[in-house]
Amino acid sequence: MNHPTVGEKQAWSSVLEKIKTKIASEQFTTWFTNLRLIELNNHEIHICVSNLFCKEWLKNNYMDIISSTINEVTNLDPNVILVAENEENISKPEPFIRYTPTLINDKEHIYVNKNYTFENFLVGPCNRLAHAAALAVCESPGVTYNPLFIHGPVGLGKTHLLQAIHFQVQHHSSQYRVSFLPCEAFVNHYISTIKNGNWDDFRNMYRQIDVLLIDDVHFLANSQSSREEFFHTFNALYSQQKQIVLSSDCPPEEIPTIEERLISRFRWGLIARVDQPSLETSIAIIQKKASLLDMNLSYETAYYLAENIPSNIREIEGSLINIKKHAFLLGNTKIDITLAKHVVHESLKKERKYIGIEDILHTVTKHFGVQLSQLHSKRKFKSITLPRQVAMHLARKLTRLSLEEIGGYMGGRDHTTVMHADEKIKNLKRVDRNVSATLRKMEKELIK
Repeated sequence: MNHPTVGEKQAWSSVLEKIKTKIASEQFTTWFTNLRLIELNNHEIHICVSNLFCKEWLKNNYMDIISSTINEVTNLDPNVILVAENEENISKPEPFIRYTPTLINDKEHIYVNKNYTFENFLVGPCNRLAHAAALAVCESPGVTYNPLFIHGPVGLGKTHLLQAIHFQVQHHSSQYRVSFLPCEAFVNHYISTIKNGNWDDFRNMYRQIDVLLIDDVHFLANSQSSREEFFHTFNALYSQQKQIVLSSDCPPEEIPTIEERLISRFRWGLIARVDQPSLETSIAIIQKKASLLDMNLSYETAYYLAENIPSNIREIEGSLINIKKHAFLLGNTKIDITLAKHVVHESLKKERKYIGIEDILHTVTKHFGVQLSQLHSKRKFKSITLPRQVAMHLARKLTRLSLEEIGGYMGGRDHTTVMHADEKIKNLKRVDRNVSATLRKMEKELIK
């Protein structure tokens, strides 16, 4: 095989950059950082993987993402061939080429997606406060809302907002030193510093910047010593009126094992929650994402997708990319609802776990101590109404059932009742910590 050219290496680097925006950072680190391009042409792309297990895992779980991303970046549709390093037919004359993040300068690594700007962020009732706070931070870093703590379920745009702040602050003034990184990268850097002893370099890197953006700060729960170092870094930046922006899957007080002194500091500024989008907002997000992907999508199709894929922006992006790939293979310029239904149906069959409405009803009745017949009844006592609305909210979030189907399972209620219940619980989660914690507990029980 020929060695890859400079242009082919650049194309492969762009493919990895794009894949990184589509999957969780932990998944990318585990399965994609050690991939190496062997050869790329119009018909085939040969990719070196570290071992046979990795080869089989990528083949069974990520081939759609790899193929569609190669097509997006190169406008080619080559056959993807994975080759393990210990297989006999691989040539290894060239040093191993690892994917590395873009460099902001010689010292600081950033992990940013150029598409994660404010212009590409769709604002709705579910994220309006977080969006407004992010913009305010850009106007007066270190003065307004410091720290800014954004929390909410996975895949709803927290990372997008942090990276949008990164781009906006840099664009506004080049004098600001800005750093965005996942909390896992901070912890890993801390661990490597324990080994090499370069504490001055480590502390100067984080304590001499103007805007520090840390994604998934709940990762600190896994390392007590790194929490201690982060505590001092936080104090150093805050005392100098430097801006700190953090994101997490849960509010500060619900991060496991975290000390009260860190919780209190996280609450010094503004805490903004990002919630699941409503049906209307989901439709708008789908239309916006489709436009960015240069997809011709009808409103009918967008409505169907909003009803049948999770209200999770990463899931939405993944589904749209999958639909675009199928449309390209079929030669369709316009994506109709028939194609969307086919792709969504196929993806449903590949889900790791099916959560049925029966599972949800069983969990809700157990947690609230009510009977199934009470949930189905027309009675409107608060002791019954709340668990009934919780059941409809969880069914809307965790199943692929339509609003009408959910209503049918809940005693023959119509779709507007289901929508009202869903919105009611979303609003209640924002103001009632006990309800929020109970819902998270039930979701974990259903998903595990």
